[in-house]
Amino acid sequence: MVHFACGAWHGEWPEFGNLAGRVWFGPDPGPGKRQHDPYGPFRVELLKGDHAITRGMADFDTQDELYTCLVGDYPIEVIAQAKSKLDGKDYPMAFVSRFGTGRTFHCVLGHDVKALSVPGVQELYRRGCAWAAGLEPVAGGGK
Repeated sequence: MVHFACGAWHGEWPEFGNLAGRVWFGPDPGPGKRQHDPYGPFRVELLKGDHAITRGMADFDTQDELYTCLVGDYPIEVIAQAKSKLDGKDYPMAFVSRFGTGRTFHCVLGHDVKALSVPGVQELYRRGCAWAAGLEPVAGGGK
């Protein structure tokens, strides 16, 4: 799942929350909540160095929207996170889960072409897609 795909079928398909692992909580987040930090620079920290997706990757800097708006209680494994400059909390930027016999790779990075042009983001998506397809991600997908 890419960026705002977490907002698809909001409230229309109950199983979507399980498939996605986490979903966007809607256009009215409620008091004290926001959908994301303002578009800007932040560091993505990779948490699972032994996970097939992140193995051998290093933390990286990006410029994007840092999502703070995901909700859900389906079991996920966070593999990348970033710290909000507004509240100092860590939020998942990429995570994996399993639904039925399938695999979900969910990454909220990628607001625009600039955000998707960051090599670390590209590598994360390339490896995440391979993993979701049941393939062994390999390092170095080019530039």
